[in-house]
Amino acid sequence: MKNLKFLLVLALCIGAITTASAQITTGEPSAKTIRTGNRPGEGNFGIYLGATSNMFKSTFNSNIEMKALPLLNFKFLASDKVEWRVGLELYQSSELINGSVNSDLNSTQSVKNRYGESAAMLYPGFAYHFSRHNIIDVYCGVEIPFGWNTNKYTSEDTGSSMVLSRKKSSFTFGVGAFIGLQAFIANLPLAIGVEYGISSRFDAGLKYKNVAVVDNKEQISYSPDAAEFSKIMASDDDYYNNLKAKKGTIGNQFRLTLSYYFK
Repeated sequence: MKNLKFLLVLALCIGAITTASAQITTGEPSAKTIRTGNRPGEGNFGIYLGATSNMFKSTFNSNIEMKALPLLNFKFLASDKVEWRVGLELYQSSELINGSVNSDLNSTQSVKNRYGESAAMLYPGFAYHFSRHNIIDVYCGVEIPFGWNTNKYTSEDTGSSMVLSRKKSSFTFGVGAFIGLQAFIANLPLAIGVEYGISSRFDAGLKYKNVAVVDNKEQISYSPDAAEFSKIMASDDDYYNNLKAKKGTIGNQFRLTLSYYFK
């Protein structure tokens, strides 16, 4: 009986060793498959956020600054490889100073200063994903950002019956191409990624319209936005009867992203 038990144990050990050797040789897993990613597919949506380098920084610029991507960024997978995306950026600010000033002992004049700024940018884009791997995703795409920016300043002085106003309405349009790489995190609907792209950008309407109304007489002049033309002018004190002010640039940028996918 003891010999029979020994033979059975020996047979089981030999069988286990043989099975293990076969698994190692063929590379077949001996445990259940553990998913290392949760790749989205056709019909899925995504929200992504992150940071991007300031557009059109030189490749050799060591002082590259990072800024947050627009708050609203959406993706939609029309198929397992085709992705549509859009980003929306909105901004609005207003300031008001309203008070009275004693110009001399017998008179008081009121002063009202207003400043308003608003901006809207839309970032539509398209991306094509090459592989269907569940860990690493490689893709390339294009985007066409465009939007508007408005600045307005008004100053009213009742003592001298004078009203001064400055207004700028500019338009931005661009075209860019990018390549990207993202990795899916464990079994979560999350992915971290990096993108690198080259873009062109065109800004038009970079001028202020200055209107001065004194004793119901209106004077109109134009001045360039000194902040946009810092290379060729130090201030916006130059005034013109007619003026065109535009700017075009080509540069590169990179992005770090975190995406969340859902259906």
